[in-house]
Amino acid sequence: MNRNKGKNTRTMDRKEFIKTCSALGLGAYLFPSLLTGCSPEEDSYPEFDVNFSGKVLIVGAGAAGITAGYVLNQYGIDFEIIEAAPVYGGRVKEISGFADFPIDLGGEWIHTDATILSTLINDSSVDAKIDIINYSPETLYLWNNNKLKKRNFFSNFYGELKFKSTTWFSFFDNYMMPAIGNRITLNSPVTAIDYSTDKVRVTNTNNDIFEGDRLILTVPLTILKQNRIDFTPALPASKIAALDEIYMPDGIKVFMEFSERFYPDITYEGGLADVINGDEGEKIYYDAAFGKDTNRNILGLFSVGSPSTRYTSIATDEELVQYILNELDEMFDGKASRHYIKHVTQNWSKEPYIGGSYTHGDNSSAAPILKESLDGKVYFAGETYAPEDYATVHGAAQSAYVAVEQILKG
Repeated sequence: MNRNKGKNTRTMDRKEFIKTCSALGLGAYLFPSLLTGCSPEEDSYPEFDVNFSGKVLIVGAGAAGITAGYVLNQYGIDFEIIEAAPVYGGRVKEISGFADFPIDLGGEWIHTDATILSTLINDSSVDAKIDIINYSPETLYLWNNNKLKKRNFFSNFYGELKFKSTTWFSFFDNYMMPAIGNRITLNSPVTAIDYSTDKVRVTNTNNDIFEGDRLILTVPLTILKQNRIDFTPALPASKIAALDEIYMPDGIKVFMEFSERFYPDITYEGGLADVINGDEGEKIYYDAAFGKDTNRNILGLFSVGSPSTRYTSIATDEELVQYILNELDEMFDGKASRHYIKHVTQNWSKEPYIGGSYTHGDNSSAAPILKESLDGKVYFAGETYAPEDYATVHGAAQSAYVAVEQILKG
């Protein structure tokens, strides 16, 4: 679900393209061609000498936790993943059957080059044929002061990548989970981590004890900021101060099917200045069927930060969908209610073991401190700790590679 990108990316995301075209006076921007897959000959992570032979505990089975287990398995290291929820995936989640293509209820866009997928698989024997689309919307509007304003010229500056017939969830499910699925304990919320001795001991809500030589903690930022895990020894004051510098605000996604398409590829809320300066959050309506092999009309609502709170705070799903339909009716002359068929909602703020969207704030000063291990026993991974592209799915996975390497190299 994130929007921060590193220096090696080939596309501009929604915020960046507006800022850049504003700064450059709408200068030319080149998009990558349509990518139809990723090749096993692409970059992979360099091998290294292993100086570790113990057991690694992993707390959290999202993108980072799954990747950490996958890499440990590649090196033949004993590990166990402990997940609070009844399902794995964390903030990558898909729904099948709502439309005739799977829908990402969580992380959706690929905010870097598509070759990252083969890089994460890190196995030259795997021929990962993953269809990717160049997500370059052609019709872009602003909804500002109760008026729709066409801004199609922005399409010359904005492009990202998306999965065509799969999802981020199915990427992990297809290429990593088969090797590690039997090493995950679900329904096991962690309440305490004791790293005061040679072993790391983890306690869950049932008072079950898990013991290992090292631990990789991949829980969402909110879990740490809300002090939902007791640490022994306590977290250092420097790490607590670094946690205070960043935050994980509300986040929600809603998908609606309509019998007729009446909406553009993307509709932003606010004026151009609001979008450019939207550091407190973002809200868009977008054609979720763009580039897919479908004739279905699926409109997505994606919102994070302060703009999303109006949606995440609505008590019931029925009230929420009516609120959204009323909003769309105002934009599109009542067509939303006339053509509405069904919807699905994913309120990430109300997920009990997640509680929000993804990392916001200036992570530059906090990141080095947050990434530090606890006495060389407890390591951190996840989108907050990404080596470059924090607040991205691939960044979360890359952080797992970093944590595993630190442990195994000793």
